[in-house]
Amino acid sequence: MPTAKNVHKRSHIFLPQIDDLLRMIDQWCARTGVSRADLANLLDLDRSEATRVFKGGRRLVYSEAQTWVDFLLERLSPLPEEPVQTIATPSRDLRYVQSSETVGGVAKRLTRGNFTQIPVFDGLKYLGLATDRMIVERLLHPNVKRFEGAWADCLRKMPVGEAGVIETSAIYPSNASISEVANALTQYYAVMISDNSVPEGIVTRWDYLKLLSHR
Repeated sequence: MPTAKNVHKRSHIFLPQIDDLLRMIDQWCARTGVSRADLANLLDLDRSEATRVFKGGRRLVYSEAQTWVDFLLERLSPLPEEPVQTIATPSRDLRYVQSSETVGGVAKRLTRGNFTQIPVFDGLKYLGLATDRMIVERLLHPNVKRFEGAWADCLRKMPVGEAGVIETSAIYPSNASISEVANALTQYYAVMISDNSVPEGIVTRWDYLKLLSHR
């Protein structure tokens, strides 16, 4: 039976256009052979409860919909089902910065390495990804009310951990499938791989481009 052990919790936000979403989920179930009983099991619900969702008798929250969509997308994907750790960059090769490093220093690393993101740690604690998108966002919209001189100069000297340029990223276990993580990379710059509290590797869209060029 399917389980939701690799599904990541998200905020409970009620979804718009729920009829279109449920219609899509129904179509995907038909294509993959997944039953409503299987969907109910993913959320630890009775089958009757899942049926009520499709009949409009029970509201579906974002985290529940994401569980179903992730599960079905994995079965629709033609990508190999081998573990994502086979294409991940291991932690020993991981390039990262500490939260005390300045935004200017991080920007220099991104431009020199032709990166879009870089992991940020506070000691051994993983905080997220400093991204080019968030740095541009912060250039446009300062996160402090008062500063001296030009804002770009102020931001350049600010510690990355205080500058508001870090984005959250998904964290998947090393046995998650390549197709499952590919789905997450449509929403995140990178996915961290971890079987405990310490990241053991990283997967980016670049790793999926290599699937095309090396195979």
